[in-house]
Formats: sequence, C-alpha cells, structure tokens
Amino acid sequence: MVIIWRGYGWLVVVIVFGCSLIANLIFNATYGEGYYVHHKWPVAVAMLGAAAICWFLGDALRKRTDRIAIDKATGREIVVNQSGHALFFIPMHLWGPILAALGAVLVVMELIE
Repeated sequence: MVIIWRGYGWLVVVIVFGCSLIANLIFNATYGEGYYVHHKWPVAVAMLGAAAICWFLGDALRKRTDRIAIDKATGREIVVNQSGHALFFIPMHLWGPILAALGAVLVVMELIE
C-alpha cells in the first residue's frame, strides 16, 4: 500500500476540489451554463484561491507541529518537525506556489488562444 499523504496533506486535494466546485458554480451562474468548462481563466482563479488557502493553512499547521529541541552539547536550538503535512512528499505549504504557478500558466494559455 502506498501512502500519498502525510498528516493533513490530503486537505490539498479537498481544497482544490472545493475551490474548483465553488468557482464552477459562481462562474456558470454569472456568465451562463458551460462558461467554466469553455474558459481557462475561471479555473486559474480557482487555482489561485486554492493556492492561498494551502499556503496559509499549511504554514499554520507546520508552525503548530514544529518542536524546539536544545542540543545539550552546544546549547543551540534545533527545530524538529515531528509530523509534517504533505501530499506526494511535497509539504502542504509548498503546494501554494505550485498551484499559483498552475493558475498563471492557465491565464497565459487563455491569453494565447
């Protein structure tokens, strides 16, 4: 069995799905049925929203699970992350820039067409 997430990393999928569903409903209600499917920029808006949520939530979860250990020999503090939150071995907060880059690519693709 392969584990593709650690901690709350599965929330990345839920956040992306939720933002896409909300954007689909809003854009189709505003601009007409099928608008979300036929244009890339509404999907980009959903990805940018998901990116912001993943960044801030992942950062908050990361800070909450960090522990400080003090090395007895040197007296220096060491940050130990006991249980990271990751999806496909990528920490949850780093999904923010990945999703933002995906959103930017979708906007460029919309402008090119």
